[in-house]
Amino acid sequence: MNFGMVINMKTIKNLVRRVPIFLLIISLVSCVDLDPEPLSFFAPENTFMDKEGLDALLITSRKQIKWEWFGDAFNAGYCETPLVYEYAWSDLSVIGAPEVKEIHNLETQLTPNTNMALHLRYWDLAWNGIKYANTVISRVPKSSITNEEDKNQLLAEGYFHRAYWYYLLVHQWGDVPLILEEVAEPKLDFNTASRMNILQQMKSDMEFAVKWLPVNVKRGCVNRAAGEHLLAKIYLSTGDFQLAVEATTRCINDYGLHLMRERFGVNASNPNLDVFNDLFQEDNISATENKEAIFVVQERYGIEGNVAPKGSNRMRNFVPYWCNGAAVKTPDGKNGTTYDAGLYDGYELVEELGRGIAKIRPTNYGQYELWNHCGDDLRHNENNWYDISRLTYNRPASKGGSETYFGKPVERKFVSDTMRCYFSFPTVKVLIYKDDLNKGKTPTGGFTDQYVFRLAETYLMRAEANYWLGNIPAATADVNEIRKRAKAPELFTVSLDDILDERARELYIEEHRKVELTRIAFLKAQLGKDGYSLQNFSEKNWYYDRIMEKNNFFASQYFYSTNAFIMKPYHVLWPVPLTAITSNTQGRINQNIGYFGAEDNIPVE
Repeated sequence: MNFGMVINMKTIKNLVRRVPIFLLIISLVSCVDLDPEPLSFFAPENTFMDKEGLDALLITSRKQIKWEWFGDAFNAGYCETPLVYEYAWSDLSVIGAPEVKEIHNLETQLTPNTNMALHLRYWDLAWNGIKYANTVISRVPKSSITNEEDKNQLLAEGYFHRAYWYYLLVHQWGDVPLILEEVAEPKLDFNTASRMNILQQMKSDMEFAVKWLPVNVKRGCVNRAAGEHLLAKIYLSTGDFQLAVEATTRCINDYGLHLMRERFGVNASNPNLDVFNDLFQEDNISATENKEAIFVVQERYGIEGNVAPKGSNRMRNFVPYWCNGAAVKTPDGKNGTTYDAGLYDGYELVEELGRGIAKIRPTNYGQYELWNHCGDDLRHNENNWYDISRLTYNRPASKGGSETYFGKPVERKFVSDTMRCYFSFPTVKVLIYKDDLNKGKTPTGGFTDQYVFRLAETYLMRAEANYWLGNIPAATADVNEIRKRAKAPELFTVSLDDILDERARELYIEEHRKVELTRIAFLKAQLGKDGYSLQNFSEKNWYYDRIMEKNNFFASQYFYSTNAFIMKPYHVLWPVPLTAITSNTQGRINQNIGYFGAEDNIPVE
């Protein structure tokens, strides 16, 4: 973010004059039914000063969250969402793509002036999200609204959006500026605030918000249960573990939610599928019968307000580059696979898997260790998980393939690039079958809704809070609720590792994995657990130690293409963009320790 960027009345008037852009902003369908209708338009003179105008700005705030899950960066030559970086530098995955466009060696490639990594999009997304939220928060008291309940509900959702983005910022970057008001004129004197002071402010805001957020809303909007869920995350961050138990318990018990244990939705009559598969069918995520969804974001084909021209690219990003025939050879030396949409024979595999490029590929922990002794876990059955041993040669002899091996299983020893082209993955989280845009073409993803908060995570947050409180039986009971639904063997007792393992199995591409690991690293340092301390957090922290334990690529400094996967302890926090520091000429935005510029830091409050 350029901290000089502001929303003021002149900007608003300019937006109004630029009709196409303005209509895009105020008619976003970020909160829709299964049969959505466009929102109404509002008169410019009322915009952001009456209830309708402020509601429109909250719609923009909801859209801002959609960019995490569906947004792409085609203009920059990329085609992934920012969320991939929550997995690329975690225990579960690494970047699979070549280092020409991506970062393998964080020590040399991830710097304050790095411009090639889309993790920096989180910086822009977060500050714009905070900007929109602060505009609502600042304008409600000045508005023409007289109904106090309406005012408080608007404030409550404004607080929700601001807290949502600050929760991510303080676990991606740590200490950052704390901005609590609309910035109505150019400002160049921002100063860094401490992560804990920011979290305490967000805690206070969200305690107000959960009293005023509406209980019942359309899917895609923010309800009170979502507020409780976010408040619990903040309580976990501040170490208020009993309050986290209470917030998660209210979320679980008080708002008509429950885990989906029985078949439901569009495929309920198909006996070959299961309830976990039902949860992720595109038409089921926002269905009213789905009582597990707390907060979802929605992208629908042909509906105004979408943020990406082709919907989600997760199929492209998380599926192996199986169709690279030059790397996937047959035993008789022919190119074995293809994504050519013009083929008839063999195209079924393209329709099933799409054209993956392995932007993200799993670690041994994510691909194998998590599933050891999992029994009949639904999350690892053929409905929901694609074991790469199922991959077959699909290039016909007429296109240079092998007549002998066509349709037979790919043999791993003839795959020259197993890093990108040969690994297993969770189909239920990655594949999108309702692809209205790419029918008959090469699928890369498609339009679907996406969980942001789901009740399964609420149970696992309560389990973690009880773990920190020393109430292991209660923590075990909550983990087992999730495992029972998945038909996995129940556990006798749980550790923190068990809870994190369960999050990985249940919440892949739903949770912010890097953020949650960093939050726990801060917690261990705050509590002085296991020899960790805030005083030397960038030199010794639990996040780095876990990556070295679970991520075989970073732990072994695995060499791929032309460089190695290297991480150091200070990479627990990302570098503040150099432009944000240098353009802030009248204040001081600190750099994180380990990156150049940190020598000029000043103490924060």
